[in-house]
Order: sequence, then C-alpha cells, then structure tokens
Amino acid sequence: MRQYEKAAEKLGCWMRERAVGSSQLSRQTGIDAGTIRHILSGRQRAISTRNMVALARFFGVSLRELMDKLS
Repeated sequence: MRQYEKAAEKLGCWMRERAVGSSQLSRQTGIDAGTIRHILSGRQRAISTRNMVALARFFGVSLRELMDKLS
C-alpha cells in the first residue's frame, strides 16, 4: 500500500465540505469505520487500492486525481 501524507487533512476537508461524518462515509463506501478514523487521525497513511477506489467514487474524482491530492 502506498503512503499518502496529506490523507488526513484532505479527507477531513472533503468530509466537512459535504457534511458527512466518518460513520456515514463508512456506510456509503464500504470502508471500515475504524480505518476511516485512523486515516483522519493521521495514524494510518497507507490506504489500500480498494479503499482508494471507493473514496474516488464517493467524492466524484478519478483515482489518479485522488492519489495526487492525497500525496
């Protein structure tokens, strides 16, 4: 898994913009809520390809764009 240095900052910003909490994001993407909390807290910077694809779909961006913004 690739490390994404800006994941906590960017993901948190996008979630606030869309007024979505970690539980709702978890339900809508299929990503474990604990994983989302770890990413948001900065404890986890590695994100699986499956989770990256789910986040890209949810936020309406391409996988490449998401990877670039989180790096």
